[in-house]
Amino acid sequence: MSTPSAPSFCLMTSLQRGNIGQFAQLRRSIELLAPGLPHVAIVNTEDSAELTAHLSDQVRLEIVTTADVLPRVIERHRRRATLTWLSGRWLRRRVIRSWHAQQLAKLYALASCSYEAAAFLDADAVLSHPVGPGHFFMDGRVKLLRRRAVEAESMDCDIATHDILGHPLHQVTELFDYRLSPACFRKSSAVRLLAELERRRPLRWIRRFTAQKRPSEYNLLGYAAMVLEGGAGYELIDCGLSQSFLPSSCPATE
Repeated sequence: MSTPSAPSFCLMTSLQRGNIGQFAQLRRSIELLAPGLPHVAIVNTEDSAELTAHLSDQVRLEIVTTADVLPRVIERHRRRATLTWLSGRWLRRRVIRSWHAQQLAKLYALASCSYEAAAFLDADAVLSHPVGPGHFFMDGRVKLLRRRAVEAESMDCDIATHDILGHPLHQVTELFDYRLSPACFRKSSAVRLLAELERRRPLRWIRRFTAQKRPSEYNLLGYAAMVLEGGAGYELIDCGLSQSFLPSSCPATE
């Protein structure tokens, strides 16, 4: 019996102008320890020239801007947040702040990327050992790391997930945390999630998202993977409390 092949795959990182130096260290570690893996970097449109100048010699690195992936209305409101002269109270209601914009960019970048799956790495992360596709797949399925939400922050992140989706909170009885590193998801989950959110009216879910203090793009993708898609294409791995790279408490990551 043949082993199912893994889907096409990339690493994905969202970064700001202030952490380009840290991102360069991440790139060095990837070139040394994961040279065969393609890497997609999402950068604010206004910062793309600086990033390209710093990393023009990088191999297997694709730079995409927020204008490439975000819907025009979201990109426009994101850009307004970077203009200090827009300080009027009525205008501040029409901006999308940096942290929210980063999360939205990751959702849309995954939904539109040319790969079937991606693992998200923070810009200030550094690989500490060789990494290959086997770290992210099992029998052709994406390893989906999850743990039960056990403390206030992780609970709040998943409460925000249900609030964004418009679920009555009194009907939510289980809360999970998908923010384990590296969070890895299929492109189909992002596509399915955005379709579900759009069905619930685009402006309404964006307002709900940006109103949250602790939204989580990874929890939203986890919900899409396990509920909207029924876990298709995933190997669910329930983890303990570790949040280190590929937690040793997860039996399938050894």
